[in-house]
Amino acid sequence: MPIKRTLFTNEIYTIDMSSIKELHDRYPKNLFPTIWQHIASLIQNAQLVSHIEVQREIKNTNYPTDKLLLWSNKNKKIFLGIDACQTSKIPLIKSKYNLGEWQNKMNRPGPWADPYLIAMAICESAIIITQESKTKANRIPPIAKELGVKTLNLLEFFQELKIKL
Repeated sequence: MPIKRTLFTNEIYTIDMSSIKELHDRYPKNLFPTIWQHIASLIQNAQLVSHIEVQREIKNTNYPTDKLLLWSNKNKKIFLGIDACQTSKIPLIKSKYNLGEWQNKMNRPGPWADPYLIAMAICESAIIITQESKTKANRIPPIAKELGVKTLNLLEFFQELKIKL
């Protein structure tokens, strides 16, 4: 389902599980309230979204004290499903991956959100927030770059939003 935008809205960001985990691990709400206020505001304004496959990844992890699961349940509205545009982009995204890597990831027991997150970013002209390596093959940043999608890690995201720690 396309993200509902109003005229003159700011950027749309789509966040990977790696960045959600990093937020909880390195920027706890009690120590970095400004960051979390910005995150809440972006969610409220539908500027920070993620994919339902990211939520499925979160549900399949063994994160200590289930902080990610609690957070994802509280923020269900950010996890959007797949739509026709995204479905149409999956073959293109698949072509950018090493075939063996693609098959490994698609056939593993748990969910793999990366191609869906990239498809969402393409369809919504969104920026992907991920902690994945920008130089390792078969990771979100290099695949997204090949497809003209901008990626940021959390620190770059904070800098772009001019969030002061």
